[in-house]
Amino acid sequence: MPSWSERTENQLFTGIEEQPGSMQAYSRDIEIRRRHYALDRDAAASQIEAANAQVLAAAATVETAKWTKISAVAVAITVIITGLSVMLQLMTLRIPGIS
Repeated sequence: MPSWSERTENQLFTGIEEQPGSMQAYSRDIEIRRRHYALDRDAAASQIEAANAQVLAAAATVETAKWTKISAVAVAITVIITGLSVMLQLMTLRIPGIS
């Protein structure tokens, strides 16, 4: 008979042929706890990895927002300079009939 660690989940949870309180029952219970712990550990590691990915994504979003703001300010400065240059050209332009 294979040990409990070599059995599949179906065999572990359905094939109960040992007496309650026996060494086999104890070994089966230990194997169930070990597998449960391993699943919890893997789930926790995945959650930590996902949280780290979210932190990196948030940092990238902040960086993108900073450059978007800088771009908007640069466009506003360009519009002001263009408006001033058009006004300067209109003030210095000689229009026939208007002196």
